[in-house]
Amino acid sequence: MKYALDARVGIVGAGAAGLSAAETLRDRGYTSITILERSERAGGKCHSIQFEGRSYELGAGVISDSSRFVRGLAKKYDVPTKLVDFSARMCVDSETGKPMKRSASEMRQLGAQVLRYYRLSRKYQTLLEPGFANVAPELSVPFANFAKTHRIELLAEEFAKYFTGFGYGFFDEVPAAYVLKYYPWDVVFAYFKQTFFKFPEGIQGLWEAIAKSHQVVYGANIQTIERGEAITVTTEKAAFTFDALIIASPLDEALRYLDASEEERALFRKIRHYDYRTYGCMVKGFPKMTGYVPGNLNSTRLGRPVFWYQRYEDSDLYTFYTFGDWKMSDEDTLRHIRHTVEQLGGVLETLHVAERWKYFPHVSPDDMQDGYFDKLEAMQGENHTYYAGELLNFSTVAHTASYAKKLVERFF
Repeated sequence: MKYALDARVGIVGAGAAGLSAAETLRDRGYTSITILERSERAGGKCHSIQFEGRSYELGAGVISDSSRFVRGLAKKYDVPTKLVDFSARMCVDSETGKPMKRSASEMRQLGAQVLRYYRLSRKYQTLLEPGFANVAPELSVPFANFAKTHRIELLAEEFAKYFTGFGYGFFDEVPAAYVLKYYPWDVVFAYFKQTFFKFPEGIQGLWEAIAKSHQVVYGANIQTIERGEAITVTTEKAAFTFDALIIASPLDEALRYLDASEEERALFRKIRHYDYRTYGCMVKGFPKMTGYVPGNLNSTRLGRPVFWYQRYEDSDLYTFYTFGDWKMSDEDTLRHIRHTVEQLGGVLETLHVAERWKYFPHVSPDDMQDGYFDKLEAMQGENHTYYAGELLNFSTVAHTASYAKKLVERFF
């Protein structure tokens, strides 16, 4: 359904999805766009903090050179980007803390598996389009099974560092479609070319710059959404009336206030997440580089660091990333981080900041096999309501933004 350009469009959420939708709506000529954001800042999981006059990322912060829409937004709003330096990084053994390196034989096997993956990625090029509608049935199986079937287990180990390590779950649990969506050939090639970009001033600054040019209502704690001929959104402080609504916030959380249909309830309750955490710690005597711990990239090693990131070579502030079980205390997790730091000759002095994320909304292999996303896409537009956000494509900035853009182009 297309709407008049003066239609009142409401957007729930001022993260990458909501602001990308708002930007695309305005580019298409819409004049009445209101974004409701429950927190006091824009950006969602793009969360940058300042420490000693410099920015650090607690959530998403890197894009590839193929992220044309987000890079275009950065250029439009004069937000600088910079190539990521891949030179200073290491892998360590989870038991000994000693550096790990691939043998020459493994490197030859890895090269052959990369070529095999190239052919596989060409087969599933529909995943380059935003969304998961009509996903191939064989991509619903866990990626560990898919990798074994196609004899790319060694490559899967490499993929895990930047997939599981970055919070996207474990290969024995996550459908293969997610991994192939995350690793299209142009992204794999970008790893070889080392053409990834970071935001020197913090990626949150991009979304804050975009938000300033839109009508964003912060602190909008939604109480109810009632949908009829018009849509009424009631917050603690005010009520808003819209002709169309884009929900760009977590869909499972929307059940708290949405007059949801039975089908919406059934689908939204199937959404899964991971307990993914970021700890910013001051560490002395530690290697001046980013590191990965491959042995911790499985669900039996919860609480242990999967990787750490040093943003500035002359800084002792490192961010460590771990998975939890929703109950594990920060103290228990810090004990594991301290053990890894001490294995490498360092001393963890202080915890500067901790962030717990309800991360990577996704569905199970069985639900994907059952046509979950086909059902969800078929509901787009019912009650003048549209769904965007991480779930609909993938939990990266580029995927989330591109789906929101495509959604608006499709329906508005």
